[in-house]
Amino acid sequence: MFRLISGAAAAVLVAGLGVAEAQAPLTASGAWVREPVPGRTVTAAFVVIENPGASDVQIVGATSDAAGIVELHEMVRSGDMMKMAPVKSIAVPAKGKVELKPGGLHLMLFELKRPLKEGETVNLALTTDTGGSIHVTAAVRKFRMQP
Repeated sequence: MFRLISGAAAAVLVAGLGVAEAQAPLTASGAWVREPVPGRTVTAAFVVIENPGASDVQIVGATSDAAGIVELHEMVRSGDMMKMAPVKSIAVPAKGKVELKPGGLHLMLFELKRPLKEGETVNLALTTDTGGSIHVTAAVRKFRMQP
């Protein structure tokens, strides 16, 4: 199975094996998980995913060591209200990136296995339509509204 990895190790691996540009691994950066409201067993995760390859890639699923269920979600406007809705996949365009961020595309972590506090980390694995995965460590932090 082809396994997507991130970071400098991926660049060395790709260069060393001469892997075709279309198979270049996705990379992830800036991953973080919102500290949940006390007593709640749900939160959201955010990350920037870049695709240096020549073909679009779809993120089709995710898992986490901190949650029983992880779903791909987006915020959509319905009349005057914003609502959260699950999506089947998240496209990462060739030679482009997608930002999972508050108010847009994001990951929802349900059935948290433990309380999450600022300063801790959470492991995430994003699955692609090619059968690969990206493993990311995300920092837990408090969400602060921008002025």
